[in-house]
Amino acid sequence: MTSTERFIDQFDVILLDLMDTLMFGGNRFSNEQAYAQTYRKLGGTYHSDSEVQWVIQQVYDTMNEHYADPAYHENFRPASTYLAETLDSLGLPQTDAARLHTVFAHHELGHIPDSHCHALRQLAKTHRLGLVSNLWSEKALFVRAFRQCHIHHLFDTLVFSSEHSIVKPSPKLFQKALDRFNAPPHRILFVGDSPERDMAGAEALGLGTLLVTGGNETTYPGHTAVDICQLTNQV
Repeated sequence: MTSTERFIDQFDVILLDLMDTLMFGGNRFSNEQAYAQTYRKLGGTYHSDSEVQWVIQQVYDTMNEHYADPAYHENFRPASTYLAETLDSLGLPQTDAARLHTVFAHHELGHIPDSHCHALRQLAKTHRLGLVSNLWSEKALFVRAFRQCHIHHLFDTLVFSSEHSIVKPSPKLFQKALDRFNAPPHRILFVGDSPERDMAGAEALGLGTLLVTGGNETTYPGHTAVDICQLTNQV
């Protein structure tokens, strides 16, 4: 790399993580969250407040336990499946399961700052872009968020784990994106916020990696972590 070449100019393709890389303020799950209030706002009337609170929290707790267990990295089913099983285990009908899933998705959803949308538009001028995300719910709300921010068209592919029952750091999820690009692994850069899931999984396939943070500089195998908005001028 020459003194005037940016770090990203070593690569033809940039793959990005979603949560805490592009999207922030998501994953709002706790016993204090007003899931029932979200359910009512979405027009839900079938379940009581206590049922909604219990079901959503149970789904999250079970998924969170499995997410931490490597045995589930290649068998991590989407929230809709866990939700159906939870309703069955509680003796509740599936009558409003779709709306309950939407409640879960709304609490997983975050926002994409305008500054990050601008950074993506700049990156798309020089690189092909893709996304590899550990998403627990189905993708509809997240794709809509991308469209509303006018960034959906910038990506050659969007790989969401909920469509494949595979989560990072399994290399198999990264491979779903690699299959869409005709580029050798060393010409592909993965940008994410998790050393354990993003860096480790990408490096297992020989990809370049860059750790991003919310502006707090740190280091990871040879790189300084930067905010994604700095990528376009990072040397």
